[in-house]
Amino acid sequence: MRSFLFSSILLTAVGCSAYDPDLGSIPYKCGMTDPKCPDGYACTNNGTEDVCVAKTGITPDSGMMGGFQCADDSLLEGSSRNDSITNAYATPVAQQRNDISFAGVAICPMGDKDNYLIVTTVANSNIEVITSWDSGDPVSVSILNAGGTSINNGTASGENMLRAFAANVPVGQYYAQAYAAATTKNNYRISIKVTQ
Repeated sequence: MRSFLFSSILLTAVGCSAYDPDLGSIPYKCGMTDPKCPDGYACTNNGTEDVCVAKTGITPDSGMMGGFQCADDSLLEGSSRNDSITNAYATPVAQQRNDISFAGVAICPMGDKDNYLIVTTVANSNIEVITSWDSGDPVSVSILNAGGTSINNGTASGENMLRAFAANVPVGQYYAQAYAAATTKNNYRISIKVTQ
């Protein structure tokens, strides 16, 4: 009996510690009072509830959220994410190639915005950006100028497809922004093309 009791205490002591600083990267619910999350974690709304996520490392907009399976777009999101023009994903369009397409990207959680940097190198270039999705609510698209102001919003261009087009733009920085209604989560594809 004494041996069993000692073994049980030893297993408890060696097991998971409440003070372990590495709690993993899988989100879990925030506490009700401050601090709502342990050190190194931030309380963030995932579209349905407040969850603690690690401040370091990649926290992609993916996974199961409110019954919807979001695509894992962590390769484009990166550690700084592409939710604002400041952290936009830098595309090679117009500098190294004429066009590029990405599949398996997501507007997740609700309210997410994905931004893609386009740097034109020839005056009077044309920028075309198309978003498409298989089903569900639309994924809108806009072309923004260097200051983040929309210069053209997408319009319907076939079933489950929106197209934004800006003609004869000067040399400079532009952004393709994919977004959706405040209550929408959806997976999508985006195509960005620059022509002269």
